[in-house]
Amino acid sequence: MNISFFLLPKSEVTYIEQEDIVGRALRVIHKNGFQAVPVIDEEGHYVGTITEGDFLWNLIEDYHMDMEVMRKVRIAALRKRWDYKPVSIEATMAELEQYIMNQNFVPVVDGRNVFIGIVTRKQIITEMIRKKNKNGEHQ
Repeated sequence: MNISFFLLPKSEVTYIEQEDIVGRALRVIHKNGFQAVPVIDEEGHYVGTITEGDFLWNLIEDYHMDMEVMRKVRIAALRKRWDYKPVSIEATMAELEQYIMNQNFVPVVDGRNVFIGIVTRKQIITEMIRKKNKNGEHQ
């Protein structure tokens, strides 16, 4: 099965740009209720994922609990503790499965590393359950 079947396109994904300031990014994350969101550069390339934990660690370790200073910092300047690896839209399900076990979502990029969307763990599990039920494997 092609992973594009599971793709939630960029137009439907909450993401932030690396030049956004922390204050704006925190509002976006809080408003949408996510624990992690993809980060892209000005050309649309995927550059990483920022998590709630990243904000907290940076606040404690780099900004000495001074949120007024940190909220004006660009996302690009923050250290990220987790490396959410992207996969190519051409990736196999086996490649996708390597990451989906440890990430709530897997960023998907095209051949130029341009962010085109995500595949969520929930989408994969939902499809597995659908297949199981279709095959009559009710337990």
